[in-house]
Amino acid sequence: MKPLIFLITFYFSYTQAYSQFGPQQIIGNDVVKSSKVHTVDIDGDGDLDILSQGNKIAWFENLNGQGLYGNKQIIVENSDEFASSVSASDFDGDGDLDLVSIFLGEFSGVCKVAWNKNLDGKGNFGKQLIIDENLNAAFSVLSEDFDNDNDNDILVVDRNDDKLVWYENLNGLGSFSSQRIISTSLDWPIFAFIADIDNDNDIDIVSHSYDGNNIAWFENLNGQGNFSNLKIISTDVINPIKVFCEDMDMDGDLDVISVSVTDNKIAWYENTNGQGSFGPQMIITTEVIYPRTLFVKDLDNDGDNDILSSYYEDGYSGIVWCENLDNSQTFAKPSLISEDILYPTSVLASDIDQDEDFDVLSTSQQDFKIAWYENLTILGTSDIKKHISILYPNPFSNSLSIKSTEKIDSIQIFNELGQLVKLNYSPIIISTKNLQSGIYFAHLHFKNGTLVTQKLIKD
Repeated sequence: MKPLIFLITFYFSYTQAYSQFGPQQIIGNDVVKSSKVHTVDIDGDGDLDILSQGNKIAWFENLNGQGLYGNKQIIVENSDEFASSVSASDFDGDGDLDLVSIFLGEFSGVCKVAWNKNLDGKGNFGKQLIIDENLNAAFSVLSEDFDNDNDNDILVVDRNDDKLVWYENLNGLGSFSSQRIISTSLDWPIFAFIADIDNDNDIDIVSHSYDGNNIAWFENLNGQGNFSNLKIISTDVINPIKVFCEDMDMDGDLDVISVSVTDNKIAWYENTNGQGSFGPQMIITTEVIYPRTLFVKDLDNDGDNDILSSYYEDGYSGIVWCENLDNSQTFAKPSLISEDILYPTSVLASDIDQDEDFDVLSTSQQDFKIAWYENLTILGTSDIKKHISILYPNPFSNSLSIKSTEKIDSIQIFNELGQLVKLNYSPIIISTKNLQSGIYFAHLHFKNGTLVTQKLIKD
């Protein structure tokens, strides 16, 4: 009886946010050891595909630009290795996105960083080209132009060796230098974030010490990739695991946000002068249990940046967000987006369906899922009057018809599990003969970019 009491108490500690976000839509459910996904236009068709890492690197094509994804397409699969990190960037200057990745071997100390050329700009990739095999256990790879020579270099965080290193793109075509050490001063760094912290038009680095309990940054001193010693932002954290940079107070510079797992803190630090001097820690919430994930974006289209994270405790998991109520001083309590997830490993926000708001994506390790949750734009009264639209009859049997005062681009129908069961591009009469009896949710996408949702019942 005791576990049941705990579950009820924990479940109701989060505000429900189902009106803001739609049901879970599964992109893939066989992604083993998945720790992160990215939204990038792999095939150059103008919409956001999904790039995943895990026991293999793969991508999922956004087939219609609105979040209908195709089957997994494997890019790299190495026996007895798994990809701990992947990033997309143009390394050879041909205008399409190549890949850089880190692969960990079966045994400790076996780790490499390599890149794959996008051969045709459509998602067909060449073989792995090794950059460095002298790494211990790296978990983060990022790409930016660290030396201002107009090509993309590579940053790697090697956790077990306490190292941050970068590799210069020597010729703009993907020939890389050997390791250039930025720091060995962090204690068990796992991730990093790259951004111009001091507004001097070059790329700095923010990272953390998981065992050393600090958040720190490294200044790019001359725009040529020569970095300062670590500059401490905060030591008021216990086991920080993620950092992020965004303008939380809307004053035109980048602040720093962190999550730390042992003290359950999601907090931010103001860039007080726009040049990398940071104020004291400001708590966003301590109510998210074991928050291992972090992303910052304006989720409610009100002009300020909100917090996206996840919880995990005793087998129970969920994705939550905290609304920024007044440009950083006050945040709402965590609101639940979904609990249909087991051990979330990453969350991010991106406009998957091109409707001018940010949807949410997640990966989860114990159920092997990549999934997304549509941000349902809430229409004001004047907007509702403009969109007199309805699918009928409701309840329905073998077909649905549409009555609308506005032009509709497409109609998606989801079942109660959030699975897409019907997609119609010519919304006049929709055949529903193959749908089982039950509850469904229709998303009506209009030509002008707005969205209307309708609940349906099939007899």
